Amino acid sequence: MSQITVCATIGAERDPEEVRRMVAAEAPGCLVVTASVAAASGLACVEMMAAQTFSARAANTLLARKPEVDLILRLAGTTQISKAVQRVGARKGTPFVVVVATESGEEPSVTWSRVGGRELERKSLTPDELGRIEKAALLDATRG
Repeated sequence: MSQITVCATIGAERDPEEVRRMVAAEAPGCLVVTASVAAASGLACVEMMAAQTFSARAANTLLARKPEVDLILRLAGTTQISKAVQRVGARKGTPFVVVVATESGEEPSVTWSRVGGRELERKSLTPDELGRIEKAALLDATRG
């Protein structure tokens, strides 16, 4: 199976939890999380971290009980949930991103306009993003 990740930015006027629930209902069986805009500078970076989460789930080595929390931890670069929420948690009144990832090989059917979203662009990874991806991968080793 191949992994597919889509991601969109959402304006500050929307409630992150409400949008997460709406998108999850539209994309059953997918991993759906919301995070601060700073957590997802580009689609390729988010995609790589989602791949790490799926790989950890397959190996039964998630950083948390739920893959959604694992992905948030990786986006934040920490194994502590409270720090992750502080660093990358989506908050009411500020723009945020919605990440939808699946291993089904079929692109999730999400109507971004319904939730006021604009799809994140695919662009080359920056040195900063490469460092974040590496740090996220090393989180597995620190648990050992």
